[in-house]
Amino acid sequence: MTTTQKEGLSMNESLKSVTDWLNAHKQQTVMIRKQELEDTDQTRITLEDVEYKPSTPTIDEYTEGDSLILHGSGAVVNEQGDIPLPQSTYQIYVDGLKYADVQEQQLSMETERAKYEIFIQS
Repeated sequence: MTTTQKEGLSMNESLKSVTDWLNAHKQQTVMIRKQELEDTDQTRITLEDVEYKPSTPTIDEYTEGDSLILHGSGAVVNEQGDIPLPQSTYQIYVDGLKYADVQEQQLSMETERAKYEIFIQS
């Protein structure tokens, strides 16, 4: 089943489609390609769980924003080789989710901070 979520749908519907896709791919290895400004990072994670974390203001009223926490073992992938994640989590900030394109084997989304491509590793 292929579903496309575009700007016409509410952020809640787009976020739900992203969360549903991630939950459907638990126990699988996914590759996350994140493009932020001129920097592109790649992270591979074996997805064990997905958690939605709402924004919580701090003492100085700075908020990190709503995010999805992907739980599982993984590594940052670069030219020097794989560098294990310091914690078994990967955080995706979803504040300002502009769109999400959810397909069977991959997910593309853009937030105010970055663009993400997440796809199943075979």
